[in-house]
Amino acid sequence: MLIQKFATRSKVSTVNISVVGGSNSVIRQGYVKSLNNYLGKITTKPTILKYYSLGGVPSIFGTIQHERYNIAANSDIIFFEYCVNDRHAIEVNQYSLELAGKSLEGFIKKAQKSNPNCIIVILIFGINLECFYNNHCYLSELYELIGKRYNLPVLNLTKLLAEYQEIDYVKSLYDTKDHAHYSRPHGVKVVSQKIVNQLHNLGVIDSLKSTIISTREKFKIADTSEIYPDNFKNLAFLENFETGKFFSSQPRISVYQNTVFREKNFTIYQGMSLDFLLKGRLMAIFIKSDFNDGFFSIDFNSQRIVTSSYSSWVHKIKPQNVINLVTLPLRKFSESQDFSPVSIALCPEYPTEFDLGFNKTIPSKKDPRKWKLSIIGVAYTGEIKSIY
Repeated sequence: MLIQKFATRSKVSTVNISVVGGSNSVIRQGYVKSLNNYLGKITTKPTILKYYSLGGVPSIFGTIQHERYNIAANSDIIFFEYCVNDRHAIEVNQYSLELAGKSLEGFIKKAQKSNPNCIIVILIFGINLECFYNNHCYLSELYELIGKRYNLPVLNLTKLLAEYQEIDYVKSLYDTKDHAHYSRPHGVKVVSQKIVNQLHNLGVIDSLKSTIISTREKFKIADTSEIYPDNFKNLAFLENFETGKFFSSQPRISVYQNTVFREKNFTIYQGMSLDFLLKGRLMAIFIKSDFNDGFFSIDFNSQRIVTSSYSSWVHKIKPQNVINLVTLPLRKFSESQDFSPVSIALCPEYPTEFDLGFNKTIPSKKDPRKWKLSIIGVAYTGEIKSIY
């Protein structure tokens, strides 16, 4: 009875829009604001827009965000946009087609469990470089395959725009100094309008306009067999470190907030560490980065990574706070079948050997005594226990 009541409820007064993606989906003058305006006009409903995006990270971040916020539960439509970031991460050997596929499928499975009536739209954006236009994109192909498998609308914007005009027209929508974003005001409007037009052609707009949720059956996430049996649908996230003893000594706790994010972070210094026991797989470390970041080590079950937390987005002249993701454990570590210790700590000395992760660079500060590490949370699969 409750299920039937939910499926036929008759007052859907707003369109709840969520955006999960990279920098295209979070920049101030990007396509999202125009898309929100167009959707409000065409559905004749008030819209509620929520950002879950972050620049400079691959699609595993979208799966993390769903785990943290249960995005689908309160969304009528989700736009998933990671193709630019995933493609670049794969090109620099910091990600893979397999990881991109597992991340997307994990996101879909989490959304399906939470709210199968939520419409997920996969957006495939291109980049304004000849190497992109002239070469086959296997990542786009994978996204389209997964979208088809789960009955999701997939909008390949470069293809759609090129069908309307020529490639030169597509190129004109980018700023000449920025090959990765639709950042020109005209380009933003064209892209947003194209998305809405295509959704209208597919029937998505009519579903959003309807007051009956059951009309979304056409776009309901398909309950199908999984492509990847070990996809990331079971990804978990530890961020409430205050419920147990996880640090060797008390970290400095602060909150970083801007117009999109409000993130509590736990800062450790030399001689301090974040420690716990993990039975499963360590996947990523979510951090806040600034001018005082340095090298740190991650030890797990006799495996070790030494890397930098200093983000390439930190401005060297006007230092700023940046939130970012360290995904090296996802690629480098194998899972543990038993509870094994994890320890994350700053390097006491400047390392001779290290591995730079996606969009990370060597620290600006060379003195290890001045380094710090601000941790927002840890992504993993399996089970975590406090070590102390």
